[in-house]
Amino acid sequence: MANGKILTSIMDTLAVCSNIIESADSEVSILSPPSLLVLSSKFGLRESTKMLILKEASVRCIADFSYQYIEELRELLDYGIDVRHAPQYRGIFMLVGDRRESISSMSIDVENLSIDAHLVALWSDDSTYAEYLLSTFKIVWEQAIPGAQQLEELLKDGPPNI
Repeated sequence: MANGKILTSIMDTLAVCSNIIESADSEVSILSPPSLLVLSSKFGLRESTKMLILKEASVRCIADFSYQYIEELRELLDYGIDVRHAPQYRGIFMLVGDRRESISSMSIDVENLSIDAHLVALWSDDSTYAEYLLSTFKIVWEQAIPGAQQLEELLKDGPPNI
C-alpha cells in the first residue's frame, strides 16, 4: 500500500528531498524554482546529487534560470546534471526518484523563499503518482531550453538594467 504525507516546512521538504536523492539508484528528475535549488545546496543536497551522478545515475533538472541564477546554472552543468531552462513556469516544484518516490508542491512563493517560509508539499511513495509527475515533467522538458544554451544567452546579454 502506498504512503503519503503533507509537509508544511522548507526544512522538512529539504530533508525528504535528500532522502529521495540518497535512496535513488538510477534517476532523479527535478522541476524547481532556482531559489529553492540555491537553498537546497546549503543543506547538502548538492553533495548527495554529486554522489548519485558518480553512480552513473541520470539527474535532470528544470528551472527558470535568469541572470540572477547564472552561477547556480553553471554549477549544475559542471556537476554533470542535465539542466534545462523553462521561462514560462514559476513556483512549481517536484522531485521524483527512480519513478517510485516523489515530493511535489504547486505553489511556492519564489520571491520570499527562506528557510522559515511556509509551503505545502506532498511526499508519496506511490509509483503511479510518481509516473503522473514524470509525465508533467516530460512535457516541460521537451519545451525547455538546454542549460548550456541558456548560459550562453545570459552571458551574451549580461546583467539586466536596473
